[in-house]
Amino acid sequence: MCDISGTRLAPAGEGGARWSPRPLPRVRTGRRPRRLRDDDRGSMNIHERQRLAALRTDRETVLAAAAALRHEAVQAHYAGLSRPEIAFGLASVLEMLALRIADQPPDIRAHVVRIAREMAGDTMDSPTVRRTRRR
Repeated sequence: MCDISGTRLAPAGEGGARWSPRPLPRVRTGRRPRRLRDDDRGSMNIHERQRLAALRTDRETVLAAAAALRHEAVQAHYAGLSRPEIAFGLASVLEMLALRIADQPPDIRAHVVRIAREMAGDTMDSPTVRRTRRR
């Protein structure tokens, strides 16, 4: 006998005069739901995979800049400089932007990534820097 919620009721004591709820046994199928992986080809085409790879790279760049900023603030504090909380606040803003980078318009995302690269010390994004030596 079951109630409305699907809980099986079993006799509680002798004679079966009272009923107490007892949960139904779980049905196990032996299979877990499959997690999506990066290399899952599913329904994504080449453009979607490239876009996701670019977003992942941008997010990692901004997170690396936030980590570098925090590290430099701690090192400066050890050296006797004051107010590392300003750097920590900016690092928190960068982390929030990194988490929502896919929702940003392309021009804002490009600007955030450019600033993050400059903060991390990577100047390869700058078009004025020559990438090769010419002899």
